[in-house]
Amino acid sequence: MTHSRRIFCTQILKTLIGFSALLASRTGRANWTLEHFSPSLFEDNFKAFYGNQAIIDSADLQLKLPESAENGAVVPITISSDLEQISQIAIWVEKNPTPLAATVQFSSNASIYLTARIKMAESCHVIVIAQQGERLLKTQQWVNVMQGGCGTG
Repeated sequence: MTHSRRIFCTQILKTLIGFSALLASRTGRANWTLEHFSPSLFEDNFKAFYGNQAIIDSADLQLKLPESAENGAVVPITISSDLEQISQIAIWVEKNPTPLAATVQFSSNASIYLTARIKMAESCHVIVIAQQGERLLKTQQWVNVMQGGCGTG
C-alpha cells in the first residue's frame, strides 16, 4: 500500500510541476500576445507581424471555409497540408477589429490538420499564413457574413 501511495504522490508532484511550467511560459509570452492580438488596422498589424518578408501564394495549403456564414460568431475553418516542416500557422480576418484571429505552433514533424471556429465581424477574406522554414506561404478565401460576430451586424 505504501508503494502505491508513493507512486501516486510522485505522479501528482510531476503533474503540478508541469502545470506550473506551463503557466510560467504563458505569462512570459503575455507581451507578445498583447502586441499582436490588439485592435488595429489589418495592414498595420500584418506588416508588424511579417515586416517585408516575401509571402508566396501556395496551393499546398488547403483551406476549408463556408462561402456564406449565417452567423459571424461561429465560422468553421479547417486548414490542412501535406507539406513538411511547417512550424506555425496564423489565421487573419481582414475586417475584424482584431485581425489576427489565431496562431498555432507545430512540431516540425507534425502533420498539419487544424479545425476551429473563428469570429468574423463582416464579409471579407480569411487569410492563412504558414511558416515553412524561412518561407512564408499563403492561402485565402472570401466569406460572406450575414450577421456579424464581433459586436456588429
